[in-house]
Amino acid sequence: MKPMNLSIKCFLGFHEETQVDFRPLYEDKLFLVTGPTGAGKTSIFDAICYALYGEGSGEERNKAKCYRSQLATDQEDMEVSLDFEVRGEGYHIRRVETAKGLNKAFFYSDADPEKLLTKIREVNQEVETLIGLSLDQFKKIVMIPQGEFREFLTAGTKDKSEILKKLFSTEQYEKIQWLIKAKFDEARNLDRNLVTRFQETLKEYAIEGKDIEMGPDALEESLKTEEENLQTLVNAGEALTLQEKSLEQAIRQREKDNQDYREFQRVREEFLKIQGRQNAIKVREKELRLLKKIEAITHLEKQLLGKEGEIKKYKAELTELAEGQRKLSQHREKSGKALDLLNLEFQGLDQLKEEKNRWTSLYEKSLRLHDVMKKLEAEEKRGQENQRKLEYLKKKEEQRRELSLEERSVSESLSQEKIREMELKLSLQESHGRLKMLKGLYEKCQKWENSEAAIMQLKKEEDNLQRNLLVGQNAWTSELKKRSANYAAILRAELEEERPCPVCGSLEHPGVSREAQDFDEEALNRLEENCKKLERDLLEKNALRQNTEKNTAELLEEILLLTDEQGIQGHRLDDIRILGVEEKAVYRRIENQTLENKNALNRLTTQKAGLQEKITDLDRELEHLDDVLKEADENKAILGELRGELKSLQSEGVPVETQALGLKIRELDRTIKDITQRHEEARQAHEEILQKEKELSGRETALHSTLVGALDQAKSMKDQFYEDLDKAEVSRETYELEKGNVQRMGELEEEVTRYYQSYNGAKGAFELLQERGEQLIHREVEPLQEQLKALQQELREKQAEIREKTILYHNLQKAHEKLTKIHEHYRTNKKMLLMVQDLHDTAIVGMGFETFVQSYYFEGILLRANERMHRMTEGRFQLRRRNETESRREKIGLGINVFDEYTGRERDVQSLSGGESFKASLALALGLSDFIESHKASVNLETIFIDEGFGSLDQDSLDNAMECLLELNLSGRIVGIISHVTELKDRIPGKIEVKTVPGKGSVIVTSGRKALMK
Repeated sequence: MKPMNLSIKCFLGFHEETQVDFRPLYEDKLFLVTGPTGAGKTSIFDAICYALYGEGSGEERNKAKCYRSQLATDQEDMEVSLDFEVRGEGYHIRRVETAKGLNKAFFYSDADPEKLLTKIREVNQEVETLIGLSLDQFKKIVMIPQGEFREFLTAGTKDKSEILKKLFSTEQYEKIQWLIKAKFDEARNLDRNLVTRFQETLKEYAIEGKDIEMGPDALEESLKTEEENLQTLVNAGEALTLQEKSLEQAIRQREKDNQDYREFQRVREEFLKIQGRQNAIKVREKELRLLKKIEAITHLEKQLLGKEGEIKKYKAELTELAEGQRKLSQHREKSGKALDLLNLEFQGLDQLKEEKNRWTSLYEKSLRLHDVMKKLEAEEKRGQENQRKLEYLKKKEEQRRELSLEERSVSESLSQEKIREMELKLSLQESHGRLKMLKGLYEKCQKWENSEAAIMQLKKEEDNLQRNLLVGQNAWTSELKKRSANYAAILRAELEEERPCPVCGSLEHPGVSREAQDFDEEALNRLEENCKKLERDLLEKNALRQNTEKNTAELLEEILLLTDEQGIQGHRLDDIRILGVEEKAVYRRIENQTLENKNALNRLTTQKAGLQEKITDLDRELEHLDDVLKEADENKAILGELRGELKSLQSEGVPVETQALGLKIRELDRTIKDITQRHEEARQAHEEILQKEKELSGRETALHSTLVGALDQAKSMKDQFYEDLDKAEVSRETYELEKGNVQRMGELEEEVTRYYQSYNGAKGAFELLQERGEQLIHREVEPLQEQLKALQQELREKQAEIREKTILYHNLQKAHEKLTKIHEHYRTNKKMLLMVQDLHDTAIVGMGFETFVQSYYFEGILLRANERMHRMTEGRFQLRRRNETESRREKIGLGINVFDEYTGRERDVQSLSGGESFKASLALALGLSDFIESHKASVNLETIFIDEGFGSLDQDSLDNAMECLLELNLSGRIVGIISHVTELKDRIPGKIEVKTVPGKGSVIVTSGRKALMK
């Protein structure tokens, strides 16, 4: 994990938002956090730890949960955000504690910013998975806080065991240890249980003195004996079974012969019986042939009878029609006389109608008189109502004039606000465009600064590659010289006596041989390949830098052109940020004015709509004013007309009473209607009689024609019938006698068919059984059945004996199988028991499994720590695991002694001085981080932080410690140190200086080579 940028607000001593950019400090792989005591140096590391895990680096603050700044107001939130890298991939995490104490967390990666984690639990799991360390592991390996630096060095065996358990999760080995014990107990108990079950199985068959190691062989002798006894019984039973089967077969054969004999007798009797009915069937056949001939002719007789029935029907209808015509003629004469009388009465009808018209006219005028009087009264009332309406509408007309004046004033105000709305929209668009431009400019400037930083980095990498190339070329040249100098020595080394020299051919080689210099051909090739690779990398890096410089120059040109166009002085990020803030304030102000304008528009629009609605309502009422005026004029005219008409009717003497007039008119009307109705009914009746006479005459003609045709068809059918009888050679007497039996034809045909089927079947069966049946006689079966019963009784007794022996044998077999399974289980478990017992004796009886694993890790840590300790103490001190333990119950301890070369003795680390103790602690911490990184692939320790302790070192010890820390550069690891030691300030160029400002809290200043260059 490598922190890149840290942002703090309202966290511990940092009240205002503070940015800590670590990137300029990574140039030398070593940086210092310095400042007065209490200024907030450790707070920076607390903030990193809090951002990653939600807790600080120190135990005391974690217990108190007091990270919120004392200077924070009740409305301010505490925020800590961190940009960091793991294996070159960028990530961002931010944690917020609101003023109300609500905690929030946000996490995303630069590769996939859309995937944002917001749940604290998910964020914590993702960070722990990404870094590969829990909070406790992180604090003891990556960020060693103040007060806990010497804990691992001076802790006892028990405490170190707990620390190692947290670092390496060794509790799983303790679980394995107890799992081994459980497996051992399980296997041992199973072994005892299997032996007991084996002995109990043998006791069931009265077998004793056999060991489980014999396995199933313990039952072998008894099983063999019982098998032989059972086989003897089975053989005897099989012999009896064969005798039984032989007798059963003889009985079945005799029963079959007797059955076949009885069947033959039955079939012969049945055949003779059927054969005796043959003459009667032949008579039936002859009768059947006659009925078939008659059946072919009966359909003609049926058609003839049908036609004769139709002729009778036609004759009956003609008779009925003649009678109907006679009756109609009589009715016609009567109706004609009645119609003549009614015609005379109908001629006086016109005089009655004229009289009715006179009375009706007088009645209508009387009704009109009543109507005029009512209308006159109604029109007078309507005139009064119109007068009241006119007075009401005049008042409404005055109200409308007042509302129109008010609506005109509101419309003018609304127009002014709409003009202001357009102006504000234009201003808002201009401000938004400028904000967008400033954002783009800011991003370009930020990209330009990042490009400048990248160019500086590329130049630095070019210089490093150039130096590495120079070193590599020197090494390659030196190795090349060694190879040239060694050619002769190598050749002399290969010469042997009595073998010719490959150069001169001599068999004697008197020259003094020199030892060849230490030379490795593979090393030379590697150096050459390394030089070539460095040259390629240098060329690629140079091309990349030039391309970046070109792009940066073009970007700067774009920035300058944009700032000139917009009249912006300079292109510093802070200036552009200030301009953006100012423009954003302008934008917000215009937005507020727009909101006020919108509220005014809404208010005026609502007011105008209300006035318009009132005016509309008044207009709707005033719409009827013209109608009311018109109605008043019409009322006056109608009143004049009605009064004139009333006067005219009264002068004609029209009576006011209408009841008597009505009665007279109704009486005349009834008389007229009665005469008219009776005359019409008599006329219609006479016409209907005439029409019916005409219809009957037509039907009579049609029926007579149909009857003549039917008589001709009947004669033709009768001739055909007698002709078919002659052809069938059937006399008329025979036909009349037998035609009633035609319905029996199906029954006769079925009887004949059934007879011949029975006859053929019986004949076939008789012929099939005749040859064998005539040779058979009936024989008794009882003697053989008595023999079979006696034999079956003997067989049952033998089978019972076999079953008893079989059960015993099968039980022995099951016992044998059971013993086999027990023995196999016993052997399998025995192997497991021996293996688990070895593990148990190792993990339980001796050193604990977890202790063994921890001791392995501990030895690895001490091995790497001593490499650091040797350099920092110039070979004087060496850390060793203490041979004796603090507790007699433990087989091995995790205590540390220090071996002093000056005295040649070991002593407790507690006896070290402050400076010596710091060296040992630092060496142990660095050894721990080295060991963790080499043994856990998921952990990548790019950065390590150390809090305090260097003030206890003298100058030489400080130099040694610095050299040891600077060696970490070779592995690319970055070291951050918190200290106020003056020598460190002078020797470490990359610094974060923390200061306190009264009333404002802590502030920082970052200085490094890259920062100084800027």
